[in-house]
Amino acid sequence: MNGKKVVVVGGGIGGLATASLLAKDGYSVTLIEKNSTLGGRARKLETGGFTFDMGPSWYMMPEVFENYFSLFGKKVSDFYKLKRLKTHYRVFFDDGKKIDITSDIKKNLNLFAQFEENGDKKLREILDEAKRVYNKSMESLVFESYKNPFSLVKKDVLLNLISFDLFQSLHNYIKKRIKSPYLQKILEFTTVFLGGSPFNTPAFYKLVAHADFDLGIYYPVGGIYKVVNALESLARSNNVRIILNESVVKVSFSGKSIKKVITNRSSYDSDFVVVNADYAFFETNILPKSFRTYDKDFWNDRVLSPSAFLLYLGFDGNINKSSHHNLYFTSSWERNFDEVYNDPRIPDNPSFYWHIPSKTDSSLAPKGCSSVMILVPISPKVSFSKSSLKNFSDRIIDTFAKINNISNIESKILFKKVFYSKDFIKDYNSFKGSAFGIAHTLSQTAIFRPKNFSKKVDNLFYVGHHTNPGIGMPPVIISSQIVYNLIKNEH
Repeated sequence: MNGKKVVVVGGGIGGLATASLLAKDGYSVTLIEKNSTLGGRARKLETGGFTFDMGPSWYMMPEVFENYFSLFGKKVSDFYKLKRLKTHYRVFFDDGKKIDITSDIKKNLNLFAQFEENGDKKLREILDEAKRVYNKSMESLVFESYKNPFSLVKKDVLLNLISFDLFQSLHNYIKKRIKSPYLQKILEFTTVFLGGSPFNTPAFYKLVAHADFDLGIYYPVGGIYKVVNALESLARSNNVRIILNESVVKVSFSGKSIKKVITNRSSYDSDFVVVNADYAFFETNILPKSFRTYDKDFWNDRVLSPSAFLLYLGFDGNINKSSHHNLYFTSSWERNFDEVYNDPRIPDNPSFYWHIPSKTDSSLAPKGCSSVMILVPISPKVSFSKSSLKNFSDRIIDTFAKINNISNIESKILFKKVFYSKDFIKDYNSFKGSAFGIAHTLSQTAIFRPKNFSKKVDNLFYVGHHTNPGIGMPPVIISSQIVYNLIKNEH
């Protein structure tokens, strides 16, 4: 044991993954979580026989998880069973059209050919390009900490960057190649899960299309929380000390290093501190001004991801028209994104996503029932009164009912919980109630994103969606490996 003490602040996926890596190498690791359960945004909700994943619900880039567990001599299958979904997701358009994207690439190519001339060839070209960008970025960018400011000034990296389509939006990239508005939306919607819109996200992120169409969408049997369970098991087996229901309130310094992390209940000595809590909150509320890398003006100037208006519904009956993952796309596509980013207000007819994992896993709902999670992207600047909250909730449920041909839906809802901006602030100290952190715009990508290390505190590091490589479970898992390597190099 090397005896060095690490305090990890926050027990989300990034905090747990980093804690295990460091503990494996003999660091004495204490993880502090403010809530009563681990997982952060990936917590679960259980009530009346219903189980809901409260946040992430898409399991993509399976090789990232396999690679992480292999660092411990383990496999994913040692912790949970993965099932590849035959129908990746079902898309409902507000004109009544319905499209399934499946695990069969030939079917998807034929589908695109039905919607426009040479649609299959166009999709194949986009996916080939997406695969190239995905593989090159995994090789040279994704695991980069940018501690060395000249890390991008390498011949192979520069050549890749030139061809990465960083200077046009994903919308413009897709529009030049695909004319069908239906197909355009299918290829553009993933930007929402990157915290952006197709109009402000660089075409570089077409790489997600490769993850979707080629690598596949999976489901860990038992729910996404099985990933949290796996990471917790790994942490405990490596002697990570896990403390729940404690909030970090301040830190004390010796020179330019944090020597003690102080909570509302106790204090902990530290040789290194890893923050998986909200980056903006920790910098502006916990660190003294002189030790902040990013001040309040910096965070106020960021392009934030949307917040999320979430509905967790315990439903009496099966919802036959829907699949496991589902999307509703409004014809007011660009206007809806304006309502989230440029003209913040409660959207009139928003696009939204819903998830019915009980279709794949009956253990998540009582017999004959369905567990449903609906996610509506909304601006974090939107505030709700009691009446507007109810009205918006009712509108979304009514639209959901119409899409699925459900009559008298209120009589079939056995459980309902609403979770939105104020809850993100309360439960996660989320900056302004953003659901995903800062968006992946060009000026907030890679070297321009908040760093995984503090520039002013020698032993302070950051892991999670605010920093590199970015938003989503696989990037956060990679983020933990970046921080692990930074600390090993420091030590």
